[in-house]
Amino acid sequence: MSRSPSPPVDPDDLIAVGVIRKSHGIRGEMSVEPLTETPERFRDLADVWLVSPDRSEMRPGRLTSARSHKDRALVALEGIADPESVAPLRNWTIEIHSRDAKALEENEFFIHDLIGLRMIAPDDRFLGTITDVIEGGGGLLLVVEPPDRPPFEVPFAQSICTRIDPAAGTVVADLPEGLEDLSRAEEVAQPPAGAENPAASVRLRMDFVTIFPSMFDAILREGVVAQAIRGGILAVRVWDLRDFTSDTHRSTDDIAYGGGAGMVMLAEPVFKCMEAIRASDPDTSPLVILTSPQGEPFEHETARELAAGEWLVFLCGRYEGFDERVREALVDRELSIGDFVVSGGELPAMLFADAVARLVEGVVGDWNSVEGDSFYSGLLDHPHYTRPAELRGMNVPDVLLSGHAERIRKWRKEQALRATALKRPDLLERAGLNAEETKIAERLRSSNHGEDPAQKKP
Repeated sequence: MSRSPSPPVDPDDLIAVGVIRKSHGIRGEMSVEPLTETPERFRDLADVWLVSPDRSEMRPGRLTSARSHKDRALVALEGIADPESVAPLRNWTIEIHSRDAKALEENEFFIHDLIGLRMIAPDDRFLGTITDVIEGGGGLLLVVEPPDRPPFEVPFAQSICTRIDPAAGTVVADLPEGLEDLSRAEEVAQPPAGAENPAASVRLRMDFVTIFPSMFDAILREGVVAQAIRGGILAVRVWDLRDFTSDTHRSTDDIAYGGGAGMVMLAEPVFKCMEAIRASDPDTSPLVILTSPQGEPFEHETARELAAGEWLVFLCGRYEGFDERVREALVDRELSIGDFVVSGGELPAMLFADAVARLVEGVVGDWNSVEGDSFYSGLLDHPHYTRPAELRGMNVPDVLLSGHAERIRKWRKEQALRATALKRPDLLERAGLNAEETKIAERLRSSNHGEDPAQKKP
C-alpha cells in the first residue's frame, strides 16, 4: 500500500463505500460489507483510502481485484498478501473521493450530504437538525436533534421524508403522530414533579440495555409500570448500546470467529455501557440479567425473588446473542420465557419487568387482586365474571349472585383447584395444599370432576 492517491484529500471529501469485516482465504483477500446498493461498484475502483473506525488514522490503498460473494464484496489490496495483514484492518472503512462517486439517480443521496440538513414539517415548522444517520432494524434512521428536546429517530423513507433539498439545506418530513416524543438517547423514566404519590420512595430500579430503545416506549407510557413510575415507586432507565460504540457506523455486531451464519453482538460496547450504569449509582450493585433461550425458565417465584431486590439490569441481545465474554464477566442470571426463540431480548425483558413490577408493594392498587392471580398461591386462578348476568344464553353461576361470602370463597377455591388439576397437574403436585384444599382436591378426584368447568360455548 505504498502508492498514495493524489492529491491528498480532506476527510470531509471522502465517501465510505464499504467496511472491512474479515479476511477471506489465505492470500490476503478481505470480505467487505458494502455501503452501496451496488456491490459490483468495487470492480470500478482503484485508488482508495482506508479509514480507522474512530477516523483518527487514514491510509492510502489501491484495489487490485474485486468480486461479489453472496451479500459481500471480496477485494484485494496492493501489499496485503496474508490473513495476518488483514486482521488489524477489521472494521476499517474503504472510502473514495467524492469526485470519484457515481452520479446519483433521482431521489438518491449520499449519507454524508444528509447530516446537517434542517428537518421541517409540511407547515414549515422547524423540527430539528439531522446530526447522524444510523442503521436501524428496518433500514436507515435519521437522528434529529430539536433545539429544546431530546433527539429522536426518523425512518429514512419516502413516505415520511417527502422532499429532500440539499441545496436549500432542508428535509420536509411528514412525521407520524408521536414520533417526535421518542428519545433516541438513554431515557430516564422518573416520577415527575407533583407525582401521584410524592411521599413514596423508589422501591425498585430497572435498567434496559438495547439497540432499539424506542421499543420500550410502550411500558414507559402505559400500564402498571408507567403508573408506578409516575407514582415514584419504580425508576426505569433505557440505555442505547449504540452510544457506547467506537466506530462511525455505531456497529454493535460482527461476524463470528470460526464462521457460521448470523452476527454476534460485540462485547466491548456492553462492558462500556455497564461501566456507565454502575457509575450512575456506585453505592449499589445491580443484578445483571441476560434474556436468553438458554436461561432458566422465568416463573412466578422468579418474579417474587426479583421484586425483592433493589436494582435490576436487563441485557437485551439480538442476532446470535452476545459475545460469550459478556455472560462470563457481567451476567448474574440468565432467564428464558420458554423453549422457543424470538428475534430479540426486548420483548422478554418487558414481560419480566411487568411481572416483577406487579409484585412490588404499591404498584398495583388492590393487593388482593395480585394475591388472587394465577400462580401467586401455587394454583391457577378461578373464573371471573362481570355484567350482565346473562349473555347469549350463558349465565353467571348462581353462587356469585348469592351475596354469601363464605360460599363464594369456597366456590372460587374449588374452581381454582379444578382448573389447576385439569390444565396444570404439575402445579398441583407441588402446591403445598392446606387441609381445606387437600379435602377439596380429594373430593374432586373421587367424583371425577376433571372436566373443563368453563361454560358451554354458544
